[in-house]
Amino acid sequence: MKIVKKVLFYMLATVLALQFLVPLVWMILSSFKIDEVIYKDIGTIFAIIPRFSDLSLKSYAELLGYYNIFGNLLNSLIYASVTVIFGLTINSLAGYALARFKFPFKDAILIFIIALMIVPIEATILPLFLVVNEIGMINTVPGYLIPFLVNVMNIFLFRQHFLSFPGELIESAKIDGLGEVGCFFRIVVPSSLNMYITVGILTFLASWNDFLWPVMALSNENLMPIQVALNAIFSDTYNIFTSHIMAALTIVTVPIVVLYMIFQKYIVEGSMRSGIK
Repeated sequence: MKIVKKVLFYMLATVLALQFLVPLVWMILSSFKIDEVIYKDIGTIFAIIPRFSDLSLKSYAELLGYYNIFGNLLNSLIYASVTVIFGLTINSLAGYALARFKFPFKDAILIFIIALMIVPIEATILPLFLVVNEIGMINTVPGYLIPFLVNVMNIFLFRQHFLSFPGELIESAKIDGLGEVGCFFRIVVPSSLNMYITVGILTFLASWNDFLWPVMALSNENLMPIQVALNAIFSDTYNIFTSHIMAALTIVTVPIVVLYMIFQKYIVEGSMRSGIK
């Protein structure tokens, strides 16, 4: 029975994996085909197992000739990286304070943070735009990045994690002469690496995939992130065809897949620890 259960489990896992992988494989392979071949192969095995004679880099060459997509990709990479670095620092410090310190109105602040978690971004995006525009920071990188460095969900996740952090480690460090700041950066942060990586990946993905705020905050083509550039590409019905769209989506998707493959071990461990908590 154990063998049968294991076989059934792996069969189900394989089916689920294929359900997610086949569209990704089809997208990547279609980016190396011309439109006629894409439409001809739909519904056949050649959609995911290609004939090598049909593959070429024509779509990528034409796409890069029309658009500065690598420039937009670099913008998104810089924006997401800055958001992760500063966001993790700010939100983890806030979560640590809420978990470990006693100060006036602490419970009220926590309730306020939890309440903000249920407010959709669409309800706050227009007031945010008006505020940023009033202080003259629209169409600037700081004006685009600063409003989203603080994330209430991430503060709450860090707070929940630090509640279960062994207080004995911090007390031992203090006895050895470390201050509160030293304890945090030399004891707490290295011991919470899995949590930082998990939250960092989620923050990176949110910044990478964001469209609504950048399309409102940035009008300079040289500052636009990749998602806004994709919207321009998809709207160009004169120069852009299906193969070009597949090439653009592949360029955008591959960095995220590589990032996940590199850090998946830490993400799984962080999720398991959160489940145990």
